[in-house]
Amino acid sequence: MAIGSAGAANAALMAAGILALQDAELAKRLDDWRDALSASIPEVPHD
Repeated sequence: MAIGSAGAANAALMAAGILALQDAELAKRLDDWRDALSASIPEVPHD
């Protein structure tokens, strides 16, 4: 587990994932956010 803001963000995402098990709208929003995050990563690194 990370410490600081990275750890807090990961904890929040984990909590959202747990809550999304019982909330379809939250699950969709979380999936959409993850898809957008994945799409924002370039295929080829920019060095």
